[in-house]
Amino acid sequence: MKKIFLLFAVCLSFSFGNDFCVFDANGNCVSNLHDMREAQNVFKEKSFKKHYIASKAKPVAGLRSYKSVKPTKSSGHKRWYEVDWNQGMILCPEKEFNTGDGMWIVNGSARMDSKNCLYVDGSPYTRSILVLYARNLNDLTDADSSWILVNQTIVNLKGKKFIVYKGVGHTYDRNLKDTSYVVQMNYDLIVDKTELRVRDALWLREGEKINEKESVLCFNEDYYPSSDSLEVLDYPSRYYRYYLSFRSKKDGLESILNCPKLTQCSYNKSANGYRLPFYDEWYILQNAGQSKVFSWGNEFIEDSLKKYADIHCFEKKSGLYPVKQYAPNQYGLYDIYGNAEEKYYEEFDNEYVALIPCSVLNFYNPGKACRDLIKYMCLPRNTIITNATFKQPAFQGMRMVRKLE
Repeated sequence: MKKIFLLFAVCLSFSFGNDFCVFDANGNCVSNLHDMREAQNVFKEKSFKKHYIASKAKPVAGLRSYKSVKPTKSSGHKRWYEVDWNQGMILCPEKEFNTGDGMWIVNGSARMDSKNCLYVDGSPYTRSILVLYARNLNDLTDADSSWILVNQTIVNLKGKKFIVYKGVGHTYDRNLKDTSYVVQMNYDLIVDKTELRVRDALWLREGEKINEKESVLCFNEDYYPSSDSLEVLDYPSRYYRYYLSFRSKKDGLESILNCPKLTQCSYNKSANGYRLPFYDEWYILQNAGQSKVFSWGNEFIEDSLKKYADIHCFEKKSGLYPVKQYAPNQYGLYDIYGNAEEKYYEEFDNEYVALIPCSVLNFYNPGKACRDLIKYMCLPRNTIITNATFKQPAFQGMRMVRKLE
């Protein structure tokens, strides 16, 4: 977390522009911020207790209630809270925090009451909101920190061992077999509960330059139920390349991926921004940590699958369905089976390559789980099924993850 504080401090120093403001306790913007020195001057003139720094974003429409939520995880003065979309939160200074007045810094829309408690507006988008309560502007590493995880969850993996199954052999020679190996994880993950939605993609690309070939505005009726954007907002988005960087930037994190052009991407492996899960991580997340082929056991059971996915999706010829329509798995993750086929990362020649576990175009055998599940994959609308037992995934989605620090 110390590294994140420092990065966020840099973000505050250079990225405020017109996006942040100093607010009084009534929610009135009293000063725009351009750098931290200007912020320090403002707080010298005004009481810390009656002012705070926050995003100039408009409050979420229709939000009337805020809740006090127990942290999912704590470490010293660090807290992580899990909330749903649009769920507002109340945060008050820790009683054991250093004595003296402090100030709030929040990467989101917020207001404050007379008791110095902060009311953080809920977000309609999947994201992480960092809130700092700082007594010393020159040392944010000592601040009381809270991560508000909107539609995200912490998956505790650190120190645990898992059995991972994977197909080996090449499809072109049909020399296929399955293998298993043991993986020991040395970190926990913050994971999106759902796939990236169209509404998330539209929000993330606001003010950003993006290649039109990879624009979510180019809706394909073969996949979505209508060209009306209001009807597709909660469907998985088709594209992923730019949005890892966009989300990292929104949440004040360092991006691992920078794509100035569609085919030109650079990778920063030391950064802890958002990324796709690696294969081992994806397998563990999909099976909720069960050391089996499926989360319910080693044998495929259609009645078990239908709890998590639309088992008739390929028959209805209706393309995808909205996220969060079926039960989550034991980790609280939705749509982990069915709907869009989610990408994962493999590392080749010191670069990240996005693959799909059940793709028949991959040179590697997808393994038993995919061979059993592939007949249930959603197809493009109005598709004539010629071979329902083995086909190319029709739709690709993504689920963002990042390490918990």
